[in-house]
Amino acid sequence: MAVPLPQGRTTDPAAPTDPQDVLLGVLARAWHPVCATDDLAPGAVRAVRLLERDLVVARLADGSAVALADRCPHRSTKLSTGSVDGCALRCAYHGWAWDADGRCTDIPSLPDGPIPAKAVVDAHDVEERHGLVWVRLAGAGDEATGWGIPPSTASDETSMRTLVGEPYTWPVSALRRVENFMDLAHFAFVHDGSLGRRDAPVPPLPTIERVGTELRFTYEPPEFAADGAAMYGTSHYRVAMPCTVQIDFRLETGARRILWMTASPIDRTTCRTFWSMSRDDELHDDDPGARAEVDARHVEFQQQVLDEDAPVVGAQVPGEFPLDPATELSVSTDLVSNVYRRWVRELVREEAARRTGPAADAAAVAAVALDRRRVDPVPTRATAPAMSGGR
Repeated sequence: MAVPLPQGRTTDPAAPTDPQDVLLGVLARAWHPVCATDDLAPGAVRAVRLLERDLVVARLADGSAVALADRCPHRSTKLSTGSVDGCALRCAYHGWAWDADGRCTDIPSLPDGPIPAKAVVDAHDVEERHGLVWVRLAGAGDEATGWGIPPSTASDETSMRTLVGEPYTWPVSALRRVENFMDLAHFAFVHDGSLGRRDAPVPPLPTIERVGTELRFTYEPPEFAADGAAMYGTSHYRVAMPCTVQIDFRLETGARRILWMTASPIDRTTCRTFWSMSRDDELHDDDPGARAEVDARHVEFQQQVLDEDAPVVGAQVPGEFPLDPATELSVSTDLVSNVYRRWVRELVREEAARRTGPAADAAAVAAVALDRRRVDPVPTRATAPAMSGGR
C-alpha cells in the first residue's frame, strides 16, 4: 500500500500547497536507500527514517526485505522493537503479526478471529541493488517520472576494485548535498590544496545535457599536483535525478576511477549519504598487504575531502533546498547548480499539477514558478544509454 504524502500532510485538493511539501511528494516517487544489504541479515529488524516517515525494514524468513510504517495500529508500539516470525513481523507488545503487504495475519489474544479489516499498516516497495536496500514511498514513481533505481557503472565493472564508504548523515537537504557534490566553483576554496587551487578560482563552464532522467557534463580541472589517491582528471558527471551522482574520472596516467553517491532524504533538512569509490589501477591482486595499504590511503583521502565539505555544507541556512530562485543569488559560474535547480522546480510544478489538478492554487506555487534568473538552455536527449565503461 503505497502512500504518496508524508505523515500529517493533506491530500485535500482545496488545501494550500506548500512547495516544500510538494517537493517531498516528488522525492516520494524516487527510490532511496535506507541501509546496506549487509546490515539486513536474516531475521534482522531495523528502524529507519525516510522523507519524514518512520519505517521498519526487516529480512523475512524467505529472504525478502520488507518496509512497513514503524507503528503497530493496535497500541502504537514501534514495530522495529518486534521480531521476524516466518514471513511476518511480529509486534513486541501484543504479538500482532504483519506480512509484507502490511496486513495483519495473526492476533494471539484473538485466535478465533476475526481480524479487523482496518488491521493494516502502510507497506512500501523494496528492492536491493548495489549492495543497498532501496525503498520507494509512492508506488507510481516509475510511471510518473521514469525513475528507476539509479544505475552504478562500477557495479558491472569486474576490472575495477570497489570500496564501499561508511554512510554519513549531514544536517542538510539531500538536494543540497547533491548540489555540493557537483559544484565546480567550491573546489578552489573548500578543497584548496586537495582538489583545487585558491589561485585558480574560475571553473570552466561545461556543456550540460539532459539525457533521459539524467544531467550530464564533462569538467576539465585546472593543472594541479594532486595526491596519488585523489580522483583528479577529466571528470564525466552523470546526475541521476533527483539524488544520485556518478563521476567517472580519467587520470593523466590513463587510470580510471569512479566516485558514486546517493543522498537519501531523511527529512527536509537532513540526509544520509551512501557512497562508493572504484579504481582500475593500484590493484595489487597478487599482494593483499599492498592492496590493503592502497585501499586505506584512498579511503583516508576521501575522508579528508568529506571533512572539508561537512562544516561548510552543514552551515547552509536554511538546510532545506531553496525552490524560489530569488532566495539566493546566483552567478554565471553557478551554471550546473542553476540547471539542476531549474529541473527540480519543473518537477515540483508537475507534482503540484498532478496532485491538485489544473485548478491548483496559483499563489501556493508562485514561489516555485518564479524564474527570475535566466539559465542557459540545456540540450535534451530522450533516452539514456546503459551506463557502461566510458563515454
